[in-house]
Amino acid sequence: MPVLEALRVGIRRIERVLIAEGVGHSRLRELFELARAQGVLVRRINRHELQRIAGDVNHQGVVAIIAAAKYRDADEMLDQLVDRSSGGARALALALDGVEDPRNLGAILRTRVRGRRCGVYSRTTGRGPTEVVAKTAAGALEYVPVARAANMVRLIEEFKQRDIWVVGVEADARVDYTAWDWTVPCALVFGGEGSGLHRLVRERCDALVRIPLMGKITSLNVSVAVGVVLYEALRQRTIVSGKA
Repeated sequence: MPVLEALRVGIRRIERVLIAEGVGHSRLRELFELARAQGVLVRRINRHELQRIAGDVNHQGVVAIIAAAKYRDADEMLDQLVDRSSGGARALALALDGVEDPRNLGAILRTRVRGRRCGVYSRTTGRGPTEVVAKTAAGALEYVPVARAANMVRLIEEFKQRDIWVVGVEADARVDYTAWDWTVPCALVFGGEGSGLHRLVRERCDALVRIPLMGKITSLNVSVAVGVVLYEALRQRTIVSGKA
């Protein structure tokens, strides 16, 4: 799916596509057609050689040699967020305060593709999202822009200056996430695995909400939490306007 979506969108330059010998042609018909139309070389190679190229990634018989995904400029994305809000789009952004597991980031992007009003801001390092992020996102990385936020506190202030409510998700918050009005322009802030929101980030949020849990489970995986809150926001917006 990541390779197919990259071909569909056509933003990143694809050098070639490698397919393991024995993988059925019917399953890859669209991939072959798109590659041919774009002049992308497709090669069949030995499965062991493909595994060596892919490393630890579960490639499912298909690997693309492609230009690396890059982080978007955070200020540029903020300006686009304001433009969409002024046009009635009711912005909804995600800010990730230290999510380190690339699989979690990929899963979050896969959820985020349902609501395309804005991208994802992540306090992370590196030149861009890794191949593990792309694989887990199952193609969503081609649609959802990701910006690196070096300073999450500064990012929160930037949201506020643009009249965007900043809502942090914390296990010990007093307000349930279903009680918040998600129809207003807002940015959801989620903490990293295990540590949650940093103190300064938590203090800068306009509001804190929680996801009530039942039984002995004390917390949710961050990608699951993002999905729960995001779809509640989209549900409320759909009720109000008839569309998210």
